[in-house]
Order: sequence, then C-alpha cells, then structure tokens
Amino acid sequence: MAAAAAAPLWGKLAGIIGAKRALICGMALSIIAFGYAYALGTGDTLAFAVICLASGAALGADMTLLPALFARRMEVISPSGAEAFGLWTFVSKLTLAFAAVTLLPVLDGVGFVSGGPNDEAALATLSLLYAAVPCVLKLLAVAVLYATPIHDEDR
Repeated sequence: MAAAAAAPLWGKLAGIIGAKRALICGMALSIIAFGYAYALGTGDTLAFAVICLASGAALGADMTLLPALFARRMEVISPSGAEAFGLWTFVSKLTLAFAAVTLLPVLDGVGFVSGGPNDEAALATLSLLYAAVPCVLKLLAVAVLYATPIHDEDR
C-alpha cells in the first residue's frame, strides 16, 4: 500500500528533478530503510512499521520509474525491442527464484525457524540476508544507474 500511495509522488518528483535522479532518491530511501532494518531487535514493532512504510514507498519508485527509464533506454538502443520486456520479466522472476534457492538453505543451515525460537546466530544471519545484502545490491544498482547515460536528465 505504501508503494501504491507513493507512486504518484515519485512521478511528480521525476517531473521536477528527472526520472533518473528521482529513482536514485528512491534507491537511497530503500538503502536507508533496510540499513535500519539491519539494526532491529526483538520487539521493535514501531520501528519495523516505519521501515515497512519507508521501504514500501521506495518500492513505489522501483515499480514506476525503473520501467519508464528502461523503456526510454530501449528506445535509444533498440527501438523495436519488445522482447526486452519479456527478458525483464524473466530476469525478475529468475532473481527471486535464485534468492530463494540460495538464501533459504543458508537460513536452514544456521537453524533459523520461521515463527519459532531462534538463537543469536540464526537471527544475525537473517538480519544479514534480509537487510545488509539488499543494501549492498542496491548500492551496486545505484552505481549502474548513475553510470548509464540517460541524456534527457540534464536538469
């Protein structure tokens, strides 16, 4: 719901500062939110709710601005590149499956039990995989986006 509510705001921000810069702002919000998620402890319910709202709002940028920038870039490098959107969908599903196949066994290996009692090592691994790893991946995505030439962003 936070993503849906924030989507129009990201569109307005993109109209002011450009889609690329607005998406980088959304990615920064995501990094900040998940950075705080890494520090959460048991019972931090209010902080978790704030993180959920912030990360949801950041997801709104990813869901609206990223496809728009991708479509704009495809116009430049492959005007008849409808296949690229099929590839986009495939890759997004593949990454989700890859994450499940690689990360769930790691959690199982450290003894993490969803909804059950967990020791410090299991909870630390969960925090690392749920919060820290996405921050690193998002930082890499910001670097790639920053390096990608999108020429109508001269604002």
